[in-house]
Amino acid sequence: MPVLANLPAPGLDRHLYPLLFVLLTVIGVTPQPVWPILAWIGLVVLSCLYDYTRLLPWFYQYSFMLGAMALYHAGLQSDSETLHICRLINVSIYFWSGVLKANRYFFQTGFLALMGPLLKSIGQGWKPLFRWLGYLAPLGEAGLAIGLLFPETRWPSILAAVLMHAFILLGFSSLGRSTHRTIWPWNITMGTTTVILFAANAGGPGDILWGKGEPLHLLVFALFFCLPVLGLFNKLENILSHGYMTGRHTLGYLKLTRAFYQKLPAEIQGYCQDLGLPYGQTMLLDLGQWYVSQLAMNPPQNERGLLSIARDFRKYGALYDDFSLTITGMPGLFSAHLPHKDYSWRQLFNEKRAEQAGRRRLGGLKASQLKKPQSSGN
Repeated sequence: MPVLANLPAPGLDRHLYPLLFVLLTVIGVTPQPVWPILAWIGLVVLSCLYDYTRLLPWFYQYSFMLGAMALYHAGLQSDSETLHICRLINVSIYFWSGVLKANRYFFQTGFLALMGPLLKSIGQGWKPLFRWLGYLAPLGEAGLAIGLLFPETRWPSILAAVLMHAFILLGFSSLGRSTHRTIWPWNITMGTTTVILFAANAGGPGDILWGKGEPLHLLVFALFFCLPVLGLFNKLENILSHGYMTGRHTLGYLKLTRAFYQKLPAEIQGYCQDLGLPYGQTMLLDLGQWYVSQLAMNPPQNERGLLSIARDFRKYGALYDDFSLTITGMPGLFSAHLPHKDYSWRQLFNEKRAEQAGRRRLGGLKASQLKKPQSSGN
């Protein structure tokens, strides 16, 4: 899923992640790792340009944290300002992740769906408590973020953050949901960095939020703390608004005819469900579940990407009306309803527009412009 069309292929895919790990190792052992950090950030940006699905919450967070460290090692920023930028990033993620969970879909459905497998392990008698936890989670997460800003409430907030991450890891352990294992390193890192960054003298709210007004600090304040307000109105990608795992998902469902289903590779057929309909598009492929099963992480919240994935299925020999796409959007602030859009074959491939354009071209032709058929001789 490239961000821009027609980008020249760099041929780096098979070497991408090994190279990222090599650069991280160099950063860890180099006293002044300015250039390795810049190389790592550049490689992350390049990889996300060529494949938007690689833009994940931890890439977004770590790139800015490492960027602040690069400025410090280059002598362009003080150590205290660098630490305050990292503190601001953690506070922003906690605050907006909590606020964006404050929607009826997360309260009534999302939280219990995430914790359902854990409930089976510990017993359904805990379900009422988990239901209340679903309502308290947004308040607790946003509240601990505010608590981290003030010296008087910092230690209780640090403890609350550690307990929250421990609970999340339990929920996505072998006792709970075995998917989304990629959030384990992220949660361990968030909990660990919160302790390291805030246990020492972390200053006051002003120091953390905007510091001395240096350019990178103000940029991080704008991107991490101010911009996510657009996420409340579903106007910003979930990753950029810290809305990962908040129930604000954009998911896609392909409805397929049985004839087209037979043309798909066996590995994709295994993810399809029979809708039990007698005719028409009788099979369903949940693109989100397919993504989670293959990559163990939430799919990107991007309608354009889902349209791109759906159109790509034409390469399996699809004929007219062999499949359609339904996209469920993110819920509103006070609604448990998931808005949805349906894309028919014509809407996916703009065939109606092509037909109309063809009629307009034919309508503009004069009789004299039409070529007469050649006679065949005799």
